[in-house]
Amino acid sequence: MKPLIGIVGNYLDKPIPEHANLPVTYTPQGYVDAVHAAGGIPVVIPIVNTDNITSLLNHVDGIVLAGGQDIDPIFYGEEPHIKLGSLNYPRDVFELSLLRKAVVKNIPVLGICRGIQVINVALGGSLYQDLSEYSNWKIKHQQYGTAWQTSTHSIKITSNNVIHDIFGDTACVNSLHHQAICKLAPFLHPLAYSADNLIEAVDSPNYRILGVQWHPEAQYKNNAEALQIFKWLISEAQK
Repeated sequence: MKPLIGIVGNYLDKPIPEHANLPVTYTPQGYVDAVHAAGGIPVVIPIVNTDNITSLLNHVDGIVLAGGQDIDPIFYGEEPHIKLGSLNYPRDVFELSLLRKAVVKNIPVLGICRGIQVINVALGGSLYQDLSEYSNWKIKHQQYGTAWQTSTHSIKITSNNVIHDIFGDTACVNSLHHQAICKLAPFLHPLAYSADNLIEAVDSPNYRILGVQWHPEAQYKNNAEALQIFKWLISEAQK
């Protein structure tokens, strides 16, 4: 049977005419389509009370943590940087709790962009709140408009991991972030680095976790490697 993959949604509280001025729970269509194309059944998980997380996890075979707002630095013990972007505190609370409980239940998790950062913070790591905090920042990591769907910068990939199995020693990825992993969580291993040496992918030898800092959901239709990232999740969810 096809596995049921929960994609954690976002919450839009600003009125928009297209939705009759009502707040909405949503996820970008790329995540839904990529999960479906990889062989899973996608469902959007709304941000709800954390008391419901255990019940939610009893009904899904895998989790996608999608992109979105910055993570509140309170969750890794820092004051807000002057260049910190928009926040969503309820989403932070929900996703951090969800990730920790998914780990306990041995449910596979794929984290994309913000998702890799949630994984790192949930397991005890920290972030650069803005890349201006990183002294070796040399390349553009934040594309704009539709350009972010196009690969823009290289990554170098360590050996003997799923990302290397998909891409080989190097790859070119799209990029839409102004934050990145700073202190790596103890239970995570770095799998790939940008040319200016920021961590671009992680996994865990202890847990069924994969995180990437780029956006394969924006490229899966024309990029077999991007789709393989989602197929990793589907394969793990079927075990």
